[in-house]
Amino acid sequence: MLVRRITFLLFLLLCSAAAFAQRDTLSLNKDWQFTVDKKAEGLAGHWYTQPLPHTRTVQLPHTWNVEPDNQNHYGWGWYQKKVDVPGNWKNKRVVLEFGAVNHTAYIYLNGEKVGENIGDGFDKFAIDLSGKLRYGQQNTITIASNNDYGRNKVPFGSSFDWPNDGGLIRPVALIVSGKPAAHYLHVTPKLDVNTNSGTLQLRLGFGEAEARNLKFAVTITEENQPTKKLILKKTDKATWQNGEAVLSYALPKVNPWHFDFPNLYRIEVTVLNGRKAVDRISTNTGFREVKFEGGKTYLNGERVKLMGVEWTAGSNPDYGFAEPAAEIRRQGQLMKDVNAIFTRQHFQQSDVFYDYCDRNGILVQQEVPLWGPETPSNDTIRTIAMRQLQTMVHNNYNYPSIYSWGVGNELRGRNAHMKQMITDLVARARELDPSRHVAYVSNTLTQGFYNSPTFTPDAGSLGDYLMMNEYGGSWWALPVGEIHSYLDSVHQSYPNKPLFISEFGLVEPNFRGGDERRIQDLVYHMAVYESKPYIEGAIYFDLTDYRTHYPGTSEKNKYRRRVHGIYDMYGKPKPSMKVLREMSSPVEVQQLRQGQKGKAFVLIFGSVGLPQHTVKGYKLYLSDKEENWQKGKVYALPELKPGQKVDFEINDDFNGKGIITVVRPTGHVVSQKSFYTDSPELQPMGQ
Repeated sequence: MLVRRITFLLFLLLCSAAAFAQRDTLSLNKDWQFTVDKKAEGLAGHWYTQPLPHTRTVQLPHTWNVEPDNQNHYGWGWYQKKVDVPGNWKNKRVVLEFGAVNHTAYIYLNGEKVGENIGDGFDKFAIDLSGKLRYGQQNTITIASNNDYGRNKVPFGSSFDWPNDGGLIRPVALIVSGKPAAHYLHVTPKLDVNTNSGTLQLRLGFGEAEARNLKFAVTITEENQPTKKLILKKTDKATWQNGEAVLSYALPKVNPWHFDFPNLYRIEVTVLNGRKAVDRISTNTGFREVKFEGGKTYLNGERVKLMGVEWTAGSNPDYGFAEPAAEIRRQGQLMKDVNAIFTRQHFQQSDVFYDYCDRNGILVQQEVPLWGPETPSNDTIRTIAMRQLQTMVHNNYNYPSIYSWGVGNELRGRNAHMKQMITDLVARARELDPSRHVAYVSNTLTQGFYNSPTFTPDAGSLGDYLMMNEYGGSWWALPVGEIHSYLDSVHQSYPNKPLFISEFGLVEPNFRGGDERRIQDLVYHMAVYESKPYIEGAIYFDLTDYRTHYPGTSEKNKYRRRVHGIYDMYGKPKPSMKVLREMSSPVEVQQLRQGQKGKAFVLIFGSVGLPQHTVKGYKLYLSDKEENWQKGKVYALPELKPGQKVDFEINDDFNGKGIITVVRPTGHVVSQKSFYTDSPELQPMGQ
């Protein structure tokens, strides 16, 4: 303990030296004191004014709902930490930032309440501690966290189908900067698809009136690109609009962000007060255009169709919602391993997840967790949902992978009061962020399904495109042979709207048959979708079997789950994983046959189903086993457009047999097919 304290004090001394960085982020994830409050005594007992009773030491992120003694506790949990604050912080801005606390938090400093976050379990939030700290002394931070099934939160009550893990589920940090300090940096990039030039608007939020005399030193560099070029370095005064400092730049040449070429740019802004640098803030961005025209989808001017999978966070029982960064990235890798270039998220995710999508090429529709028909449209829920929408957009504004905001899922979109709330949320999303699209996810797009005599548009039509959950043959009492006509009726009802399948899949134990039935369901539904030229994309649900608080499972503990994935809860693949990967591949590898003089030919098509886009910069390998594909010779595939065929020549290293592996420019496998003859009756005579 003494060693840790000395190390922390040395670090603070470095921060306060003459070379003090303009902004420092100090992790507060180590050694919190924690106690559960199963009798809800803490608030009445003023626990925030004293050392917490019966504590143990925990590390963040943390949730009590994966602990044997607390896995079914839905109520209060308390956290406390002591922090030494240097005296020279008195003239600095000090912000306490929480990655997320599910779902309600009261924050106390030295026994005094300094902030709260009500009914929002997944958004990042911050409390400004400037002027409230005891400088040159030890300070005590206490957090009261609640994850009950309250009515004053979104998602409402118990309406949602995912875990209800409470606690400080994401990292906590102190952000220390000089003054005046930028509260945020929002970046709006625009791409000219004809010239690959770009414009960039930077908006910095300030709270101090004296900030209007500042200057800003801006540098823009290629972030994850091979050349790492510095493309802009300027110092300017800003114009001021609505309390924000605004800077605008024209960039004559940029490399667009694409799911196969996720080019990012690093923007760093140093805030100058006279000649003194008082703050520095940075972010990444990417230049891309997602456009809908005539019911079709275009990425950077290219006609595309999309395919992907959804991941439900908190599904690994070892972590629950308190997933470390490495586990989040591992789940992202599982998504890419089944060719995800497209996803939606029912609730707000960690910064680590969005950064992974930025760097690995996954387009995201990020949603407010308004979920399920039980959700009311009363003033309380409306207010909380609007606040969450604003926070979500504010926090995640700069991620190029997020192309759209979602305002809810299966909310009785034909109910007049609910439809009005959805209408208002859609309008507010457009107001907050005109640079992105907006959608609502529906399961009631046509009234024919509900035998209504007349047709009125569903709330799903309010967005820029249609997102429809489709469960013909399982949740829907609809014969699979009628899925064709049902989809046609949706398209005929909204002929000018692009239509995406936002969920499909098979869940056990509700629908028995195991992974064999899951594969049959996947193959049939994909065949239907690919036969419909108006379907622009699909998202398979779900990546993994996922933890849930919902009834209908055999477990009553942290292992309660929906068996809905192509991986199990720990990420072990099922046979359906490879089926989804091949069906989601942008290339179709159809043949490997022998040629002459030690050569072989691979017959490949660009996919005309889902997904559908130009294949560029892909590589091909031939190996004798799946696991050693990287040991073989690398072949650069020629550019392939959807439907285009290539008979590709390679060395015949394994006598007309082997494993063909095709890899994206990002290094992710898109297809891996075996061309060995396994059946004895098909072996040549004499073998």
